[in-house]
Amino acid sequence: MLQLLRRQGAQATFFVSGQAVADDPQMLLEIQEARSEVANHGYHHRAMRGMPEYRVRREVASTARLVADALGTGPRYLRPPYGQFDRAWQRAARAEGERLVLWNVGGADETVHVWPRTLHPGDIIALRDDAEGLRRLRQALAMARQLRLQPVTLSALLQG
Repeated sequence: MLQLLRRQGAQATFFVSGQAVADDPQMLLEIQEARSEVANHGYHHRAMRGMPEYRVRREVASTARLVADALGTGPRYLRPPYGQFDRAWQRAARAEGERLVLWNVGGADETVHVWPRTLHPGDIIALRDDAEGLRRLRQALAMARQLRLQPVTLSALLQG
């Protein structure tokens, strides 16, 4: 995905789980070198809505710490797994100084074929880091070119 984004002159925000970072901390540097952004996806990739607040905070804080240790600065954004959140997730984000962010295009049941009717400036597209996600990224980048949209990081999108 990073190679494809580089070739297209595009950027993205990658929501990483702490587990993935612990397994491969080098990936954070690769994301940063590609002029893309790293964000928090909790430590484990599992739904935690309704879990005790201390567990949610541990999920968020441990990932934030791993990112900060690797990059020198913590993530600015948090997306809970599966987009499922409650007040505990909101409080955990606030405690870490992160903004809770979801997506509005690209849910698991949505196909790329509906994007031409729905893709607009400011949309946030969710893609997974797998073969299907790569296929969808190719299609999304082609569509963005066709619509004269420039894929950017969340920081770039939300600052303006």
